[in-house]
Amino acid sequence: MKLEKMRNLNDICLFVRDFEESIKFYVEKLDFEIIRRQPGYVEFNFNGTAVTLWNEEGVYAAIPKEELGEFGSHFMLAVKVPLNQDVDDICTEIKSRGVKFISEPTTYPWGARAAYFKDNSGNIWEVFAWEEGDGPGLQ
Repeated sequence: MKLEKMRNLNDICLFVRDFEESIKFYVEKLDFEIIRRQPGYVEFNFNGTAVTLWNEEGVYAAIPKEELGEFGSHFMLAVKVPLNQDVDDICTEIKSRGVKFISEPTTYPWGARAAYFKDNSGNIWEVFAWEEGDGPGLQ
């Protein structure tokens, strides 16, 4: 089937308004490593799937503005870490770099410990760990 070729996620692209400030956020606050940079576009190494930033002007050149709506907070990027303590340690580290959290590390009734923050363009990130194994419902 031809659609089977669509099963390899290459990158998650975040649309940003202030391109240089966004790069600064990811490099300085989250220690992301740039692996490719082109005008209005930057790609960070993210263990097999890249996280990329695309500036507003470049986005609008490819996708009509009326099709996009507002930037930021339309979805969330979730990063799973091995242990509950990792959630707390990571949050402590990036808070010390000035990242503001939406939600402090909390253990939720569904069996995960998680915390939530936004980047400077309003994109939401979750850092989480399952209390046990790979979490409930996984067969």
